Amino acid sequence: MNKSWMLKAGVAALAAAGFAAPALAGPVSEQMLAQDPADSWLHTNGNWAGHRYSTLAQVNTRNAKNLKVAWMTSVGAKTDSQATPLYHDGLIYFPQDNKVFAINADNGKIAWRYEHKLPEDWGGYNVPFFTGKHRGVAILGEYIYFLSNDNKLHAIQYKTGKGAWVKSYEQAGIVYPKDFSRSGDSNGYISTVGPIAVKGAILLPMNGTDTGGLEGFVLGVSPKDGSLLWKANMIPRPDEPGGDTWPPGSTTYGGAGPWITGSYDPDLKMYFTGTANAYEWNPKNRGGGEMDNVGAASIVAVNTETGKVQWRYVGVPGDPFDYDIPQTPMVITIDGKKTLVQPNKTGYIHHLDARTGRFLKADRFSDRINWISGYDSNGRPKDMLALPPEGGDPIEVAPGLLGGVNMYPNAYNPNTGNIYLAATESSMNYGFEDIKVISNVRHFGAYQEFNFGDEVDKAVNVKSGKEVWRDTQAGKPGYAGGMLTTAGSLVVYTTQGGRFTVTDARSGERLFELDTGIAAKSGPITFMHKGKQMIVQPLGGTPGFGRDEAHGLEFGHSIIAFTQ
Repeated sequence: MNKSWMLKAGVAALAAAGFAAPALAGPVSEQMLAQDPADSWLHTNGNWAGHRYSTLAQVNTRNAKNLKVAWMTSVGAKTDSQATPLYHDGLIYFPQDNKVFAINADNGKIAWRYEHKLPEDWGGYNVPFFTGKHRGVAILGEYIYFLSNDNKLHAIQYKTGKGAWVKSYEQAGIVYPKDFSRSGDSNGYISTVGPIAVKGAILLPMNGTDTGGLEGFVLGVSPKDGSLLWKANMIPRPDEPGGDTWPPGSTTYGGAGPWITGSYDPDLKMYFTGTANAYEWNPKNRGGGEMDNVGAASIVAVNTETGKVQWRYVGVPGDPFDYDIPQTPMVITIDGKKTLVQPNKTGYIHHLDARTGRFLKADRFSDRINWISGYDSNGRPKDMLALPPEGGDPIEVAPGLLGGVNMYPNAYNPNTGNIYLAATESSMNYGFEDIKVISNVRHFGAYQEFNFGDEVDKAVNVKSGKEVWRDTQAGKPGYAGGMLTTAGSLVVYTTQGGRFTVTDARSGERLFELDTGIAAKSGPITFMHKGKQMIVQPLGGTPGFGRDEAHGLEFGHSIIAFTQ
């Protein structure tokens, strides 16, 4: 196959043949949303618990080697493809560049596209880095729910692509960033994270910390018309538990945006999300780095009926190294207890009691960690590295602020008991500088130089914390796009260098590989379509978060389908 032609395309789909199974059709019910994925893939992370695990086994360790190319297509993406698609009733749904595409699973042809135009005064400081990027959509009833970059929720009929309604949330204080030359104000929320459909609500994570320092929120809205049901604040108010861990006027400093789609437990009626750093990165506005800043670099649990925050656990008190922990907390039952399991930037996998937020343990997964020596029994870091003085020489910190894992999704297989990590090894030279004001926005007040290491895709046993296997991309820095695991005992991922890979979930043995020549920025999905199990892997962008020249790739996008 002509590799240069592949570079022109826009998301990757992979398919395998097997025995027929009845396909789900028609509107999506809450009962369907509550199931682990099989025929359909209805959530960004597969199920409410965030496992990215499919019960399908038609493609398995015995026959994965027989995968072959079936079709390719393109969505003409202009920026990184970070979304995990959904699949239901014959169509694959994929958001990109403030559009939603419905792709026919038969042949990869675009069935319909829905496009949203950003407002004319869209702009502001650091906005181009986020514009056009999305991390998923939600589906419930007859509608696809899409959150555009300017924080508008769109309800789109899932078969026709016709828009039903659009809702914005300015009255709730959720405004978009504006071009400073036109408005004199660059601050605003940029929505790149995908919504999630839960019982009785569509949940919308709202973030904007990197455009100037705004508080992070999660909104609960009505599936019927998008009307606001509640607004949960990630940073505690002064009279809430943890409110005294911020300097006076926490809203001035802001931060704690939930950048990645979280998880949900219907029995506990809780939504769990990781949060980003406090703003700015320089700790002097966070209490000199000596205050915890609860809610930032934290895991937060929100009651989905009332919007009340049930608890907050801070993983990196004061977060002086930009170790925000917005990764998806997976809900896993371990020894009969519902446990939140979150691999994150720190190089550790945190375990918390899902009901109470009580710290249980933190298992190390990165080879090199020097920012702390570990966590104590209360979940607090031990022997934290001394911070460099502002304007002084930088210090080496491991992992680097890009983290042991970053935004790329991880997966959990209940049959193997393993978590599969899109990890890397890296460090950084880190220092503090005076906080600058650029376009009416306070800049970070910190700087870094990265020491990039290898991409290391690995399996870790969830109970013991011990590494089971690793797939090291020697000399290739960065992260795989994200993980998928199945009942067929497979793990599927695409390296940042563009190698689509199917491995044995228990041993890590590579069973199938294809060099796509395109970087991956999101995880694959799998589903049944007309009796065949398909695997869909979004590809697109440049390597990034690693040395681009190490991969030798140009910007590209593709959707590839495989069958046996």
